[in-house]
Amino acid sequence: MTTSIQTTADFVNLRFSDWEGARTAHLDKVSRRSTVGHVVSEAVQQLGLPLGDFFTAVFRGKELDLADTIDEIGIESDSEIELVPEVSAG
Repeated sequence: MTTSIQTTADFVNLRFSDWEGARTAHLDKVSRRSTVGHVVSEAVQQLGLPLGDFFTAVFRGKELDLADTIDEIGIESDSEIELVPEVSAG
């Protein structure tokens, strides 16, 4: 049986802001294995944004894939991610 011991290096603290910069949220001790989609869901709740809406996560001007993990993207602790509402044509 193998056990995985997690260290503080396995976690990051992240800051989120809405597209207007009016609201901010801090998520502490986010596992680097978490998907962007999971983290965005938590941030949307903390920011008090509409839960039925879809948001795009933007980091350093680049739209993030919701299926990627924090580790795959290389996001470091204390990074800021912006949440932008998804716009659908129709």
